[in-house]
Amino acid sequence: MINIYFADIGNFTSITALKGEKPRVMRSVFQDVTYTSARDLDTDDSPSVKLDNKVLVLGERATKQKNPQTAAERGKQLPEFVKPFTLAGLRQDFEGNVRFLVPERNHWDEDAIRQTLIAEHQVTVNGRTYKHRIKNVEFYLETDVAVVNGYKKGLLDIEGDTLGIDIGGGTTNYVVMTPSGEILTRRSIPKVGGVSLANDIINSDLMQSYAKRDNVAFKVAKMMDSIADGSLTYGRKYDFSSVFPGLLENWFNGLMDSITTAANDYLADVTNIMLIGGCANLVRHKLSAKPGFYIPVDPHLSNITALLAM
Repeated sequence: MINIYFADIGNFTSITALKGEKPRVMRSVFQDVTYTSARDLDTDDSPSVKLDNKVLVLGERATKQKNPQTAAERGKQLPEFVKPFTLAGLRQDFEGNVRFLVPERNHWDEDAIRQTLIAEHQVTVNGRTYKHRIKNVEFYLETDVAVVNGYKKGLLDIEGDTLGIDIGGGTTNYVVMTPSGEILTRRSIPKVGGVSLANDIINSDLMQSYAKRDNVAFKVAKMMDSIADGSLTYGRKYDFSSVFPGLLENWFNGLMDSITTAANDYLADVTNIMLIGGCANLVRHKLSAKPGFYIPVDPHLSNITALLAM
């Protein structure tokens, strides 16, 4: 029997799992600490990784470092993100195939990911060394797998089509799918996910007044953390809660308008609008009572959960 490992390397979070295991989630941020001793205690979801003669800190602890590397700003498809974040999720020796989620099919990106992962690897995670042999990488479309799973699990009205919207950290995907799994239209839109909202906040008059007063430059990755954790405060002193509701409303309305305009020819038979991805929780309170809308309990896990269920 071939072992299968599942990977969803995202712009905000990276999620991995072996069949039968609980998904492992970590922030898609790393810092190269090979030549510095500025490290703190390793944790399960923010590990230290030794790979290819480099020592990296991944996840939340990396956000505390100076000039961390973020997938949202650099690109999650790059080998320097794909390799460590995929392999760091394996906490036992592995030989088998990887099922890898992608926002759209792109043979250039897929070839690069295959060349990066299909090999024998030795990686040390939190001081323990593992050996892996990845034989093949299979690609699956984000959003599409979640909508298919939604129909299969009886979570969506099977009498109508579904508009699935996957609002991630850096990319938003949408798909219109029939109950039989036929794709009527789909698109992956870069730079309109959480990164876009974070930039709207940073560019607001309030945050710019803070920046001018204290001569500080706000970072997109840290702003995204401030949104995700619900604090609505950058660091411990820059509160943006007063402007957040209006900016969130404008950001989401603009996103929905662009999607419904582009997909208008395929919406006549849509009875379900399924929102997934890490940013879906931001609009749960706005949409939860509206008929036809469905947001899973853990929308950021929807794609990996669907892949595990295949």
